[in-house]
Amino acid sequence: MRWKSLIGALVLFLLTAVEAGAKPAETLTQNEFMTAESLDAGLSQIGVQFSLGEGYRSFYPAFRHGLGALFEVGLRGGVSTVDAGAEDKVAGFVGGDIKYQLVKSTEGVPVDMAIDVGFDTHVISNKNVSELTFATIFSKSFPLTDHGYKVTPYGGLSVAAQYGSYFSDNETDYYVFAGAEWKISQKTMLYLELKTGEHTVGGLGVRFEY
Repeated sequence: MRWKSLIGALVLFLLTAVEAGAKPAETLTQNEFMTAESLDAGLSQIGVQFSLGEGYRSFYPAFRHGLGALFEVGLRGGVSTVDAGAEDKVAGFVGGDIKYQLVKSTEGVPVDMAIDVGFDTHVISNKNVSELTFATIFSKSFPLTDHGYKVTPYGGLSVAAQYGSYFSDNETDYYVFAGAEWKISQKTMLYLELKTGEHTVGGLGVRFEY
């Protein structure tokens, strides 16, 4: 019950923090939804993720796969509903990223550390918005039982260069983000995250490992 209450409080906080500044969309940046720990070679995850930003909402399936040698790749694609004054517009988008784990936690190093490079592109009313991102991620796992269940808080810094024909100006924005991965079973993970800086976006997701 304690964890259920905590999850509910975090969801309410995310929604309140983002909706407080709701206005027509000025960016379409997405949440990170990843810890610094890379998947083992050949291991995959699939799930769905939801982001609530300033003037937009995104819902999208996501896939991640461990390549080995501490590399991990992600793919995603879905839809965004964009506030555009008198009416909302629906945008389709696709994206992907590649992550490399620089540091694995040991007795002498208390956290995992990774870098991630990503790219997303939206199409809205025959116009586009593309975003190139670079993030540095830190995380630390805390086991809950002896059967693999654990909570992994994570956070970091990211920079996003956004360009295209939909918004009047190209821009480069800086963000900090913090979230948690809750492994509720050996194959199921829940995610909560808040990302803020030039703009604010909160989100939640679920992924299944196979």
